[in-house]
Amino acid sequence: MTLSRKQREIAARHALFLEIADSILAEEGFHLLTMERIAEIAEYSKGTVYQHFTCKEEILIQLCIRCMKELHALFEKAAAYEGSQRDRVVAVFYAHQLWSRTGNNQTDLMLHLSMHGVREKVTDESRNEHDRLEHSLVRLVEGLVLQAIDNGELKKQKHMQAADIVFGLWSLSTGGQMLHVSDLPLEDLGISEPNMTMLRTLVVMLNGLNWQPLHKEAHLKKLLKLFNTELFAEQYQQIVSATNKNSTNASL
Repeated sequence: MTLSRKQREIAARHALFLEIADSILAEEGFHLLTMERIAEIAEYSKGTVYQHFTCKEEILIQLCIRCMKELHALFEKAAAYEGSQRDRVVAVFYAHQLWSRTGNNQTDLMLHLSMHGVREKVTDESRNEHDRLEHSLVRLVEGLVLQAIDNGELKKQKHMQAADIVFGLWSLSTGGQMLHVSDLPLEDLGISEPNMTMLRTLVVMLNGLNWQPLHKEAHLKKLLKLFNTELFAEQYQQIVSATNKNSTNASL
């Protein structure tokens, strides 16, 4: 469907407000995000901002929905990887890591959604869309676990259902990312490569479940090379470019 000029202008303005809010959240935090501030930076009236969003919490959940759509696309790509079910789970886990390292601190953004009473203030439409995407992500990973059980790669666990395994993976990935972006002096604590530490912990976890084929360090590094050069080459290059840019700016 072709949009009219007015509809295109409204859509562009909506996107502009979201981008400004995203920058404020990344640089200053949720408490300094206000409709007045967005209007001031965008050079529109506060009333115009309110025409697009009912409150700043609505802006936050719409940013989270946008992030989750990006994450869902990466998960689908990972789930379609031509390898074992276990390789696909590693690809999903790595996709989550890459996603968290692109954009304006995606993990922190999602964390805000569970704080400050955000969910109680947003529209039903936005809350339902967010929940649908979240459930879809969980079901996608659960599907990989169930397929592994069906094809014999993974035996049914006596005390753990597929949902429990997914929760363990989710906790490891999200918890690790939160610690990574925190102010904790990880290097002083002996953690020089947080992302690799999480991946190695994942390998140990899956080996502990006797998920076949068992992986060693060499296989993990082989997978990562394939992911960085093929499956997630675009995302990986974005991170490399951003890292190089930050290093250059720091040296100036």
